[in-house]
Amino acid sequence: MITIREADSRDIDALQAIGCATYREHFSSIWTAEGIQQFLDQDFSLHTLRDSLATKSEHLWLLALDEQQHPIGFAKLNWARPTPGSGIPGAELQKIYLLKSQAGKGHGRRLLEHVLQRATDAGEPCLWLDVLKSNIGAQRFYASAGLRQVGEVPFNTDLEQIGMWVMACDLPGRSNRLSPRSPL
Repeated sequence: MITIREADSRDIDALQAIGCATYREHFSSIWTAEGIQQFLDQDFSLHTLRDSLATKSEHLWLLALDEQQHPIGFAKLNWARPTPGSGIPGAELQKIYLLKSQAGKGHGRRLLEHVLQRATDAGEPCLWLDVLKSNIGAQRFYASAGLRQVGEVPFNTDLEQIGMWVMACDLPGRSNRLSPRSPL
């Protein structure tokens, strides 16, 4: 069983370490060594993390801890972000990462369920994310939680042009803005 709690400035080192480790574990094949390092230096810099944690009105960082309270993953939500293709505002699940050693234990499902509940509690009409077109496993995972493909956005690394699917779901208690009739 994992514990999920809101991250704060005391967690910067843990977020940086997990962010860099998990991104390398999952995505090193789509970057050169130099390219991935530049990406990580920008995305998980202490300055970037500090700024993001300080703007709670815009971002929510959740930290997943194992039974011994060691960090094993995290999620980052951005509030009221327009869904690509439609502009419908919702909670963007920008990041959800778990260490590969924690895969298959149900932790990812628990973290995603927590994210969905937090977005619902915040009054967001929908939750959306983007996922690499080549990441079939992640697409199945999100689809099993009720998200569906509603669009696509470009994504390039220093090695290739990959592209991403935008996946989204309406949240309980809100109008079905992402219904099949929606212009997404």
